Amino acid sequence: MTTEENIREHHIESISLTDAELVEIRGTLLKSRQRTFEGAYWRTCLSSFGFALVILRIFDKSFYSVGLVFIAFGGGMLCISALRRRYNLDVFDNSKPFVTSGGYVVLSGGVALITYLSLLIMILRMDYL
Repeated sequence: MTTEENIREHHIESISLTDAELVEIRGTLLKSRQRTFEGAYWRTCLSSFGFALVILRIFDKSFYSVGLVFIAFGGGMLCISALRRRYNLDVFDNSKPFVTSGGYVVLSGGVALITYLSLLIMILRMDYL
């Protein structure tokens, strides 16, 4: 055995937790996961909807398209959040292999890229005074 394996085995064997402590740790990890992974998409979605509402309420009709772009971005993030919540319920299941969330990151990046490109096109097509 290598030194790293000895260290790992030593750490695993030296921890003795009761069943109640294990349940408490699992609950804490689930709350942290929900707050971090799932909450980030929801917060982005809500902030995008809020920003779109501000644009639609404060500015005139020429900016409605910008507000609609942010509504579409919020809808896209809402869909990604729903997909992530639906298909990633078993993160702490040791019988399944660990898979990173790279697909969701690429999907989020694609939605953001489309949003910013559409905003850039709108800016470039604006009529100047």
